[in-house]
Amino acid sequence: MLKRTMNNPTVIFIVGPTSSGKTEVALGLARRLDGEIISCDSMQVYKDMDIITRAPAAERAEDVPAYLARCVSPEEEYNAARFAEEAEEAIEDILSRGRIPVVAGGTGLYVKALVDGIFFSPPKDEGLREALKKEAEEKGEVYLHKRLEEVDPETAADLHPNDVKRIIRALEVYELTGETIHDKKKETAGIGDKYDCRIFGMELERVSLYGRINGTVDRMFDEGLVEEVRELRKKGLSRTAGKALGIKEVGSYLEGDVGLDEAREELKKKTRRYAKRQLTWFRSDKRVKWINAGRDVTEIVEDILRYVNE
Repeated sequence: MLKRTMNNPTVIFIVGPTSSGKTEVALGLARRLDGEIISCDSMQVYKDMDIITRAPAAERAEDVPAYLARCVSPEEEYNAARFAEEAEEAIEDILSRGRIPVVAGGTGLYVKALVDGIFFSPPKDEGLREALKKEAEEKGEVYLHKRLEEVDPETAADLHPNDVKRIIRALEVYELTGETIHDKKKETAGIGDKYDCRIFGMELERVSLYGRINGTVDRMFDEGLVEEVRELRKKGLSRTAGKALGIKEVGSYLEGDVGLDEAREELKKKTRRYAKRQLTWFRSDKRVKWINAGRDVTEIVEDILRYVNE
């Protein structure tokens, strides 16, 4: 059972690198809690990409409803802002029926957009950026930092004077909009302000994780990855969908540039690197409670329930 409070409903997040078992754990939790799953994956949102996105069979379980999985055409763009809006709507719907939302996925930016909010910054102004960069070179990084301090002391306090790139962006936003990044962030709050967001990360030893990734890629090829990519390439993929791991690697094989084994090994390598980036992202968020994922799913679910009820 899960302790519930009317004023602060609980939303559980299951995050971590690819192949760490997130979906199986989320499904186990949903079954225990009478919950429903919201997919938080920038690629599994697409239809007709089940193999290449490793869209898990668990999300097709008839006894557990799932949101934001296999619902967008690969020709269509998708982004963090749209995800945050649609996921919040799904959470409100799930809670309105007395059920528990379980958000599961490995797209860190989507998690952040949903929990913390996302603001729309103005387009880049290359001319202004160059002028500010030149100013930093001529007068020093500390001078530019002090300029930011005068207009946006809160953001300046969070940035080291050597962080010229972010200082320039903060000044750029102020010059173009008349508003500070600090003020803009306050305008767009995420669900973290109204829900009890519990974020759990699935953690495996590197050797075990990489072994799972290699096995997953092998299964993808066995299940028809090459044919799926062949068909996807005929569709005219959106810029977002075209970034899916496997499109480029298998595409090189289809074009005759590399052999099948070379394409397979390249995809394994790129996926391992992606998993490393996912871990780096989530480890930077101190709200994540890391769980040993190298165990039976039932044990993991029991651990998470215990932490949630503490």
